[in-house]
Amino acid sequence: MDQTCYGCHGARNAGEFMGTVGFAQDVHYEMGMTCIDCHDVSNFHGTGQEYASMWDKPTLPSCYDCHQEVALGTDGIEQHLIHGDTLACQVCHAQANQNCFECHVSIADDRQSLSSHSETRVLFRIGLNPNPTEERPYKYVALRHMPTAADSFIEAGDNLIPNFDEKSNWKYSPTHNIQRSTFQNESCDSCHGNDRIFLTEDDLRATDSKANWKVITSAPPPVDP
Repeated sequence: MDQTCYGCHGARNAGEFMGTVGFAQDVHYEMGMTCIDCHDVSNFHGTGQEYASMWDKPTLPSCYDCHQEVALGTDGIEQHLIHGDTLACQVCHAQANQNCFECHVSIADDRQSLSSHSETRVLFRIGLNPNPTEERPYKYVALRHMPTAADSFIEAGDNLIPNFDEKSNWKYSPTHNIQRSTFQNESCDSCHGNDRIFLTEDDLRATDSKANWKVITSAPPPVDP
């Protein structure tokens, strides 16, 4: 795993899973699990089938594959019953993740090689689900910022991403640093009273996609009486 998956995914998901990125490793990694315990060969690259998005694959793993008692509401945890399909599991059980901003690609003088630079920040944000589906119907999800800007490829030409504002670059994130207990699930107020972890207008940059307005939350949702 550390020589294959980590080779490409180490900056984010694999690094977070193994604890080299962020604040702590994933509880499943601590138990001795590896990537292929959840991601079988149908999830691997190079199957010959092209997909527009990683979410389009028909056999993606789900937390419910193993935690069926949560899906059925038989685990005895009241919070799972209260929130149901309103929250993705990562909203309560993920930790801060790696976010990248302002990526710009440079072309070498010999026109034969490329390099890029961006900013990175480890943080945690909850926002609205940009693409609710039957498999992922949640209203609130954990988000991760992707670094693309409208002028990321300006050295190669103008207006090379003409549809930039059609998709948010705060993306639904399947964060791979799960723990049962996290700072945001210590109590109801740890989440509902913590406006710092919800994506707001203040988090948006001038270089962000206009579609990000669709995923921001104005304030934490109130606690139902």
